[in-house]
Formats: sequence, structure tokens, C-alpha cells
Amino acid sequence: MKKILIIGSDGNLAQCIIEELTKKNLSIFKISRKQIDFEKKNSKSKLYEYLNKIKPNIIVNCIGIFKNNNFSFESTFKINTKVSWDLIDYYRNKIKKKVKIFVIGSSAHNKARKNYILYVASKSALNSMVKSAIDLFLKTNVEINIINPPAMKSNMRNNFFKSNKLNKKKFTIETEPKIIARKIIRKF
Repeated sequence: MKKILIIGSDGNLAQCIIEELTKKNLSIFKISRKQIDFEKKNSKSKLYEYLNKIKPNIIVNCIGIFKNNNFSFESTFKINTKVSWDLIDYYRNKIKKKVKIFVIGSSAHNKARKNYILYVASKSALNSMVKSAIDLFLKTNVEINIINPPAMKSNMRNNFFKSNKLNKKKFTIETEPKIIARKIIRKF
């Protein structure tokens, strides 16, 4: 039976992925902020413990934070970028087991966004890192992919636009997370 690990399991996209996966014969493991707070120093060792314990076949990293320019640089990059680096670093040193890693990026990774510069910068860095890791893992048992979905309906986006008093309609059309979840699962 395949073991699927969902990181950032409380988010809307992760919940839709989990809902779709429960229809299949799979073991689903979840990491939310309650299990591992990725802003803390011990997060890497906790993640590695978890990976050693469950030995997933597929990992979907849905973790992310979407804040304005007043939010912490360190927190933005720890959450949006470092978690994926920790996964890459783990498998870079333990590449015997076959695993597929799906990292969720953002369609904003290559666009200018004056109201959320750090978010865009962290997602741009994430894309470069994963694309480099694709080369690193060529001819190994590790397959890594980045998926940059379009803007989607989510609590994270709603909270961002409400707290910053910005009009969402002015920016973009939002896609249902269930549609994106199904596209991601097809890549398994």
C-alpha cells in the first residue's frame, strides 16, 4: 500500500487532496503546524524523524504563508522555502528509496507584486531550488516536481485580502482547490 505524506495538511488545497485520496486504497499521513511548527529550530529534525518512521512513497508539500510586506522575512522563507529544502536535503543524502515529491508553488513566482514582495520572492526562490533539485535527482529514485497553481479560493487568500483591505476581484479569477487537487493527484 502506498504511503502519502501531506505537509501543511490543514490548508484548503491539502484538505481537497486528502478528500480525493481517501477514495483510494492508500495510507495517508498528515503534518500540520500542530505536529511540526516549521518556524522552530527543531523542525528539520522532527521532519526527518517523521520521514524515517513512515517512509512515504509520495510527499505533497502544501505548506505556505501569504502575508504582506510587513511580515517577517525569516518566517516567510522558513515556511515557503526552507521546508522544501529540508526535504531535498534529506533525500539528497538518502536516495535509495523511491519517492515522488510534489512541491506547491505559486503562479506569482515570476511576477511583480508590490503588496506581497516577500511572498513572491520566497516562491521564486522555491521554484529555482526545485528546478535545481530536478537536475540533482536525475537518474536516482527521487522524483521532485513543482506545481504552480493559479490563484485559488482559499482561507489564506481571503484572509490576506481582507486584512490588507484589498479588492480580490481586481487581481484575478480564483480556481477551486478541488480542481487543482485532482490535477496534482493525476501526477502520482
